[in-house]
Parts: sequence; structure tokens; C-alpha cells
Amino acid sequence: MATTLIEPGTTTPVLPKHLVTRLGGVDREDVSPKLQRQFDAAQSSYGYVPNWLRGYAVNEATLERLLAIYGPLWDDSADHHLTIQERELISVVVAHENECGYCVANHRYGLAKATGDKERAARIADDHHLVEFSDRDQALVDLAAKVTNEAHLVGEADYEKLRRVGLTNAGIVEAIEVAAFFSYANKLTQAIGLQPDSTLFA
Repeated sequence: MATTLIEPGTTTPVLPKHLVTRLGGVDREDVSPKLQRQFDAAQSSYGYVPNWLRGYAVNEATLERLLAIYGPLWDDSADHHLTIQERELISVVVAHENECGYCVANHRYGLAKATGDKERAARIADDHHLVEFSDRDQALVDLAAKVTNEAHLVGEADYEKLRRVGLTNAGIVEAIEVAAFFSYANKLTQAIGLQPDSTLFA
């Protein structure tokens, strides 16, 4: 287990810069052959193995469970009701609402890549309340925030607003699924102190 530092005058653990999480992180040679293939795929796709893979892989079963949902949810070859831009938008809003620094940085980068607009992605990640959206995107933003903060209050008025901008019931469920999944990922990420990759700030 990695040793953490305590900042003078606080009880907040400070992560040494060379570590991936407060619980350490693993490299390709430390994981099972199945996850080595996942690491290789990430290296091929991104040019590096992102910290979220190395950090979650401290418990391989945790990483495998996460990938079982994340893979199909983010795979554009799958049958989706939301575009990749809409899924990234939801993930950024959820990360902002949960104050998850790694996830904000990661999905700000993803949103910029999906939309081709780095400045707008940064503005949304910084504070989506200050950004003007299309009616459809605003409905998705509002849903993402509500699922994150008060999911028990999501109801017919929210569904009807989404239907008016073209979502079917299946699309509404997918939007809720994306928001709920990233709340889970945000909490996991925050609790292990996952460090954002330097690439995300390029």
C-alpha cells in the first residue's frame, strides 16, 4: 500500500506526485493477461495507459465490473439513443456536480474531442450554469444534475421535457443510465484519490 502525506495544519491526505492513487497503481506487467489486453488497447488508442485503468486495477475485479458497463456505454459501434457528444456532456455535468476533479478533467477532454470545441468544453466543465445550450442539450444537462443531486425527484415533468426535444422513453433511460453510472465512477475515483493524467491538460 502506498504511503500518503498529510498537509501541515490539515487532516487531508496529499497524494505524492509520482503515485496514481492514494492506494497506488499497477503497471501492465502486474495485471492478468485479460487486463493486459485492455492496457494494450488503451496504449494503442490513447498513446498511453490512463491513470483510471492503472488505479482501478489495484482491484482487478473492480476494474472488470466497471469496464463491463463502461465499454458498451461508450462504444459507438453499439446501438445508442444518445450521441457521443450528448453522453460526454452528461458525464461532464455529473462530474462537475459531484466535484470530481479527475472526472471533470477526463470528460472535459472527451467532450472537447467529441465536439471539436475545446473552449466550450472547458466552459461547460467549469460551470455549466453559465453556458447557453440548445433545448435538447439543456434538457439533458438538467436531467444529469437532477439525477446526481435528487434522483428520487425525477418524474413525469422531467420525462415530458425530454420527450419534447425528441427523446423516446428508451433514450430517457439511457440518459439516466449515463448519469447514474458516472456518479458511481465519480465516487470511486474521489475515494481512492485518482490523479488526473497530464495529457488531459494539454
